[in-house]
Amino acid sequence: MRVLAFGAHPDDMEFRMAGTLAKMAKRGDDVFMCVATNGNIGSYNMTKEATAAMRHKEAQASVDIIGATLLWLDEPDELLFDNETTRLKFIEAVRVARPDVILAPPPFKDYNQDHDMTGYLAFEARILSTVKLMETEHDVVDHIPAMFYCTPHGGLSERTRPQYFVDITDTFETKMKMFHCHASQQGDWCKDAFGVDYADMIVRENKFYAAACGTPGVEYVEAFALCTDWPVIAGAHKFLP
Repeated sequence: MRVLAFGAHPDDMEFRMAGTLAKMAKRGDDVFMCVATNGNIGSYNMTKEATAAMRHKEAQASVDIIGATLLWLDEPDELLFDNETTRLKFIEAVRVARPDVILAPPPFKDYNQDHDMTGYLAFEARILSTVKLMETEHDVVDHIPAMFYCTPHGGLSERTRPQYFVDITDTFETKMKMFHCHASQQGDWCKDAFGVDYADMIVRENKFYAAACGTPGVEYVEAFALCTDWPVIAGAHKFLP
């Protein structure tokens, strides 16, 4: 199976879905991890150019842990918009990956506009990648993939109710290794900018969803909602591990 995951920033997929992606890679799936922005404002000490280069290097180290393929769209951090150039980049990413299933942030459900726009553009690209006259470098795809949304940042939202729960207990350590590849975002940047220990947040969120499942032996869980906008792919649940 072929899997395409979208994240707005270089460490977003590690927060929300890396345990699931690690399980998919472990079972032999071809996993593509597409980062929309280059994270170039995520530093107090480096230039934008140096920050973007560092974050690209960190993202590559992370995907290498599970043998995934990195797709780097290189849009500026916090300036991701729906325009012709960006939309074509998302369509091209789908055509490169040719996925059976797409994982993405939920559109317009989050505090961050880059997260929201990534989910929206992934949703649009899902169908537009099949349109022959929407021209990009790679050929049109011959099917519309199933699509799942991860939980929004913070894990709780009245607007997003997860329906599918993936036990990542066996890949949680791998998920955290991937997260810690983004060393430039640990320590001063995240704690000073937001006052949050994100590693601790990941642990608490994944334990929360495990507790919600109530299954003995399940310690960590990532949660997803099926995209139910047309067309809904029959049996889409089979794509999740």
